[in-house]
Amino acid sequence: MRTKRVVTVFSFIIAWLFFVTGTKILSDMNRRVTRSSEIQEHEYKIDRENTHEQISHRQSSLISEKPVNLLLLGLDDGGKRCDVVTLFNCNPTDGKINILSIPRDTKVYRKGNEMRFNALYGLGSEEQVIAEVSNMTGLTIDYYVTIDFAGFRKIIDTLEGVAIDVPIDMHYDDPLQNLHIHLSKGAQLLDGKKAEQYVRYRKGNNKMEGYNEGDIGRIKVQQDFIKAFIQQKFKLKYIAKADKIYNILKEHIKTNINISDITKYVSIATKLELDEVSAYSLPGEVEDVNWYLIFDKEKTKALINEHFFK
Repeated sequence: MRTKRVVTVFSFIIAWLFFVTGTKILSDMNRRVTRSSEIQEHEYKIDRENTHEQISHRQSSLISEKPVNLLLLGLDDGGKRCDVVTLFNCNPTDGKINILSIPRDTKVYRKGNEMRFNALYGLGSEEQVIAEVSNMTGLTIDYYVTIDFAGFRKIIDTLEGVAIDVPIDMHYDDPLQNLHIHLSKGAQLLDGKKAEQYVRYRKGNNKMEGYNEGDIGRIKVQQDFIKAFIQQKFKLKYIAKADKIYNILKEHIKTNINISDITKYVSIATKLELDEVSAYSLPGEVEDVNWYLIFDKEKTKALINEHFFK
């Protein structure tokens, strides 16, 4: 079983932080979008009716108080699998955030054939994954962010690492994947490479090493990492690094977030409850034979209805 996983389940928080607090970024991006009327006439030929419709839609979205759902997808090295699938559910009225992690080994079906959830990306990019997550949760996915390994490492290094208390010794080597994890138990500051190792670890080379819950155990560690990242990095002093973060995001992510959406989130940022980030994993049971997670539809429905903003 492949253990390679993009470990950027918190990238939405990173993007959001610098999109809503980095005024220089907004200024630069707005200058690109709102060029002089003379240049726009040469470069863009937009029907006035469509333009009016777009503006009306954006204006209505700016005053919307509806919950925001963003799906983060982390791609493997080949860009064919989304080995990290995390849904962020935010309530604009009070800034509270719910996180739902979907294990990559969740069983899904396509044309009568069973497969792991992480293979969906290769069949239809973001659209295929978004459709499946929406079907599972009953939530409308407003935005997506797709990111790769290199972007994760660069962001962590740019933000001067993340302090983590590593719960167990983590040692694993897989030369075929060029995967080498060597972390000792205890409190430490993780740079980009070490942070990657920390959130990718699931098992050791020996059978008795690793998390008892397998991939579910890894998801819990990743969620703890998200919370630590938010508490440590959601601070004004990191605005000075906004340019660097912006350049990293521009190079390593794909998203449908636009300028008007960013503007809307500025007001939400002041309401964020950083100590009230609630994290959940998709309900289900692990199948012994192929190590699939069998998705529990009724428990998922109950979880969403009880804890998530709709």
